[in-house]
Order: sequence, then C-alpha cells, then structure tokens
Amino acid sequence: MAYLQWTENLSVGVPRMDEHHKKLVDLINQVFDAMSGDAAAAVDSVLADLLDYTRYHFAEEEKLLAACSYPDLEEHQAVHRSMVKEVLDMRSRHLDNPASVTASETLDFLSKWLMRHIIGKDLRYRPYAEPVSGGGAA
Repeated sequence: MAYLQWTENLSVGVPRMDEHHKKLVDLINQVFDAMSGDAAAAVDSVLADLLDYTRYHFAEEEKLLAACSYPDLEEHQAVHRSMVKEVLDMRSRHLDNPASVTASETLDFLSKWLMRHIIGKDLRYRPYAEPVSGGGAA
C-alpha cells in the first residue's frame, strides 16, 4: 500500500509536470516501502535520486514558467533552491551519520514538502501554463 496517492486535485493542468510530480510521489513511497527493510540504504538511495530528479524537474518547470511569463517565477525559483538545499543538507547529515536521518523523518519531510509545494505553489501557475502547454489535466 502506498503512503501517498496521486489524485487529480494535485494536477497542475500540464501533463508533463503532472508526470514529474507523480515520479516524486513514487520516490516518497519508496521510502515508506523501505521502512520495513534496510531503511538506511533506502534513505540514501532515495535522497540521491530525489536530488537528481528534483533538479531536473525544477529546471523543466522553471522553463515552462518562463515561457508562460509566470509573474511569480523568481519566488518559485527561490522555493526550488531552498528545497534542493534542504535535501542536500539532509543527505549530507545522513552520509555523515546514517542514524541521524531516519526513514520516518525523511518520509515526513518529503511528503509534507511535496504536498505543500504542489498545493501551495504549483497550482498557482495552472492558469498561466495551461494555454502554453496545451492544457488539460493529465
């Protein structure tokens, strides 16, 4: 059973970005699944994958927002930079001392951040991005 479920109310109206967000949900669910096994290894793996994928996703999302002249692009970019820094810090702590970053802490941080970000920030760009991207929910 998944920890987080993708629902249409999380759709930003841009199929490509919705697919990216679904991938992030999958990464969070990997941490949850690993809590019954080798959680320390899973935390490291997911944090590494998350860093790679969020950098890719954020760059793509920022290109989209620039293309649609999104008025809050700079603020959105700052939020992205903050998220990358938080994940880098968490991964660094984990590499220094795996016991210092638990799977449950990672799960809590990532799930809250993703939901807050999609609902609180990403849904705001929907009216700007839909016309540029071809619109429609994924």
